[in-house]
Amino acid sequence: MTDASAPSATMIKELEVIVKRLLVEIRKDISFFGSCGALVGLLMLWQFKLSVLGLASGKAWPIELFSDFVSFNAFTLVFIGLIVISTAATLLRELGLPLPRLEASVAHLEERLSQLASSIISFTLGLSALALLHALLTLEQGGLWLAVLVVIFDCVIFGGFIAAAAFARRIAPFDKWKASLSAFAAALFFIGWLLVNGAS
Repeated sequence: MTDASAPSATMIKELEVIVKRLLVEIRKDISFFGSCGALVGLLMLWQFKLSVLGLASGKAWPIELFSDFVSFNAFTLVFIGLIVISTAATLLRELGLPLPRLEASVAHLEERLSQLASSIISFTLGLSALALLHALLTLEQGGLWLAVLVVIFDCVIFGGFIAAAAFARRIAPFDKWKASLSAFAAALFFIGWLLVNGAS
């Protein structure tokens, strides 16, 4: 007797495809974006040393680079866009009015989200590696905590991509219009929350 709540073989295969797709993108991006992340981490260290010596003032340029590149807002925008368009495609399909161009847009947005997630993860892994190396060489805990926080952030991005891609591919239960509409309502609630409370 099988458990009805257990994931089906089809669901597991689809999730494996999604994970492999993101890992392929990361393998392509890690050398360049990982190096950029490590370089920004090195610049952060130099900026900090210069500010301690009183030679640097004003906003730290490496911190600005980091915050501009690792844009959770851009990822969230594409994530919500993918959910909205996927919901529309699912509802129209359930009504017997499938739109091929809308379906193509869903696939295109999923691809864009994988590229965005990959570049963010690769960049932050490079930064995390440098922070960890610095922590080991200097026995300072700050670098270790930064590395841990970056890994947690990357897990959120990774999980967010998998959830959005599963939604876009209509993996059960998102193959039904009720589940699709519920996720759409959650996305609208999240947008409303951001509008009221701000992005900080």
